Amino acid sequence: MTAVAKQAYYRHSGLAPQLAARYWRAFGDARRILDIGCGTGEFGRHKPSDAVEIVGVDIDSGALAKAHAFETIVPLDLSRNELPFDDESFDGVLAKDILEHIPEPLVLACEAYRVLRPGGVLVASVVMARPRAVWNDYTHVRGFTQNTARLLFEDAGFHVEKVWRMGGVPLSRRLKFIWLVPHLLRVPGIAHVWASSWEIVAVKPQ
Repeated sequence: MTAVAKQAYYRHSGLAPQLAARYWRAFGDARRILDIGCGTGEFGRHKPSDAVEIVGVDIDSGALAKAHAFETIVPLDLSRNELPFDDESFDGVLAKDILEHIPEPLVLACEAYRVLRPGGVLVASVVMARPRAVWNDYTHVRGFTQNTARLLFEDAGFHVEKVWRMGGVPLSRRLKFIWLVPHLLRVPGIAHVWASSWEIVAVKPQ
């Protein structure tokens, strides 16, 4: 894998403010957060305070050029390299929509554990193991069941606190009811049609 600049890939990207707010609530009072696979820095765009530092890592040079406006960027091939940070140097880690792109996700999950301080929070999102969800993105290499998503982070040393479904329910972003989507996706029929990812909150034990 080499440095790339995926223009079309990010053309319609964006993190909904309501979803960003949900992640920020999970991070609590974290003041230094690592954004693994930061893309165009959409998470940093929604940070609640300038007192929060977000360090974003990604291989995509075009995306990083945009992320620079919102995060401290570090170019990195996540499929090959260890994270270039000291042990226990972050209060929180975001791994949104990145582990499905990595040949060895456990290695990256263990690296996230290493750089996170004890008691720190990891928030992650991984694509479900459904053909239409996995193969709708040409950069995906795998999907996850609810069980394998949980086991991945437990094997890395985390205590998994929550796992829930997420997906693109029609109009949820435009009408600003993204907060309701995980509850809607508990309904089997709705989940079958619209659920596409697992969202995980995990903690590094003290």
